[in-house]
Amino acid sequence: RYHEEFVWLHDRFEEQEVYAGYIIPPCPPKPDFSQSHGKLAKLQFGDSTIPQDELERLKQEIQSEYLAAFQKTVAMHEVFLLRLVCHPVFRDDSNLQVFLEYDQDLMTKAKSWKDKMMDNLKGAAKNIGSQFDTHIDPDPFFEDSRGFIVVYGPAIKDSKEKSDTIVKKRQALSLQYANVATALIHFAHGSIQYPVLSELLRKTGEVYAKMQMNEKKLAAKEDLKLTDLLRYYVSDTGAARDLMCRRIKLEIDVDKATKALEAAKKTGKKQLEAQDQLTTAQSKYEKISKTAADELKIFKKRRVAAFRKGLVQLAQCQIRQAREQYEAWKDLLVVLRK
Repeated sequence: RYHEEFVWLHDRFEEQEVYAGYIIPPCPPKPDFSQSHGKLAKLQFGDSTIPQDELERLKQEIQSEYLAAFQKTVAMHEVFLLRLVCHPVFRDDSNLQVFLEYDQDLMTKAKSWKDKMMDNLKGAAKNIGSQFDTHIDPDPFFEDSRGFIVVYGPAIKDSKEKSDTIVKKRQALSLQYANVATALIHFAHGSIQYPVLSELLRKTGEVYAKMQMNEKKLAAKEDLKLTDLLRYYVSDTGAARDLMCRRIKLEIDVDKATKALEAAKKTGKKQLEAQDQLTTAQSKYEKISKTAADELKIFKKRRVAAFRKGLVQLAQCQIRQAREQYEAWKDLLVVLRK
């Protein structure tokens, strides 16, 4: 499936009122291979005077960057589908069945009047969202959940931005290791009349090249296991917030219907119509409250489990990479002593 087809599937879930009481899994982000494409263009149209070892290093960088971007893309799209197929309600959706079983492209089309109507409803939900931070919910559970999301949302967004900065710093460090390695190896090739010095420089350059690959792998793992995890839960927290906003909107509808019934009783006009509207609004509110409570409890369990798994895997990777760095420097010291 193309990424646009995943977006199509996500939009089909968001536009159905029957799913208003559920946390809709966030749409996977669009794949980004721009960094690899830029280096590939440099490799294809580069200067013919580029040394062979430089070309090999550039090829390895392109391969590792493309692999990291591909793994990230697959992981995020896989999480989206797993959330849907493992959900007791979402997994029976006809659009999901079409997405999984239809063997042709799901052609995307221009927005219909129905899509535009849904956009208007989403705009109304955003207006409710502006009142979310100050809203006082009469239900203690939802009030606690609202207070948590108010604090947690900005905090996890800030953590995602800091993690992204750390990954970029590590990528910059990897590039510096590569520059140092290239300079040392070139210097070694130009110092062959001094065999001991040339060998010392070459061995040291090789270790810096290993450090460059080590840091690059670690940056990719940190991006995949931490930054992407934080980025995902920024979106998932936003989906939980949207759910609570939809519930608040129905709560407001109940209040309006109650006032309309009271006004109808005073005037003696359209009492049955006002009563039906109140009954419908209360029914929707009670239904969304029940499903939303269950969804928010699952959201907490899922979030804790995901961070525990991601952080453990990241720590294991950091330990493994640290050991590789230690062994490389240790072996270099042995060579230098000789």
